[in-house]
Amino acid sequence: LFNKGPINAVFNLVPPATVLGCCFTFLPQEGTVLPEELQVIRISFSSTILGQFTEEFRFSVNGSPEPVALTIRGCVIGPTFHFDVPALHFGDVSFGFPHTLPCRLTNTSLVPMTFSLRIPGDGSGKPSASSFVQMSGSTGSSWRKGAQRCLKPREFTIKPCRGTVRSLGVLDIQVTLCSNTLKSYELALVVDVDGVGKEVLALLLTARCIVPPLRVLNPIVTFGRCFLKFPYQQMLTLVNDSDLPGCYQLLPQKHKKDASVWYSSRAPCGIVQPHSSVEVPFTLEAQVVGEQDT
Repeated sequence: LFNKGPINAVFNLVPPATVLGCCFTFLPQEGTVLPEELQVIRISFSSTILGQFTEEFRFSVNGSPEPVALTIRGCVIGPTFHFDVPALHFGDVSFGFPHTLPCRLTNTSLVPMTFSLRIPGDGSGKPSASSFVQMSGSTGSSWRKGAQRCLKPREFTIKPCRGTVRSLGVLDIQVTLCSNTLKSYELALVVDVDGVGKEVLALLLTARCIVPPLRVLNPIVTFGRCFLKFPYQQMLTLVNDSDLPGCYQLLPQKHKKDASVWYSSRAPCGIVQPHSSVEVPFTLEAQVVGEQDT
């Protein structure tokens, strides 16, 4: 402010009445300007409203019939950023086997950007169970019970899912899919930017979950003559002819107490890698005499 008059000018800022006007800060907001002197006023501005603007501010001066007007024009823009790939195509993934793809988020603006990443179409329940978790469980029943859960499992993991990218900076991101659902996926990884908005940017995600077919090399196993209640063991060969890994599990024997033959395995579950086979020990114990077929 410049006082062109011969007397002191006592001024104060008229409080703004608009939403955008409240985003401005003036220091000082009031004071006295001596004749032929200047008063420097520092103006700060921080807005979450995007777009062009024109705001008029007024300073009342004691003894002056008209306030002093100041017009400020400008344009508020959000940060500019992009992913380094147009989409993440997982292709065919095996049920219960995590598959990770990388991408990079680049901030091309001159200000830092705080963001959150999420996948709106993903489940909101507990994290999906991987084959490795399935193998470490005592009963391994989580997959069979999965269909009875009210909430769909969370099958995607994003690391990091929140952070800040410095101006003109980049951030490496990993997206992991561990599917527990036999279906095709076509979802979006969306970016929410603090102070700007939700779903400002989206990255396409596609995948198809399948169960690789495993087969028993010799589907009929003959134990021959066995002593009553004495365990006998033979090896079963499981073969995976597909391009994806598979997980096998020997289902618990139902009504074992009344069964004429007990069966079990000291390796009841495991993984068969693509285009390979595994030997599974299979133990049988006859509980009654006579010829048995189970």
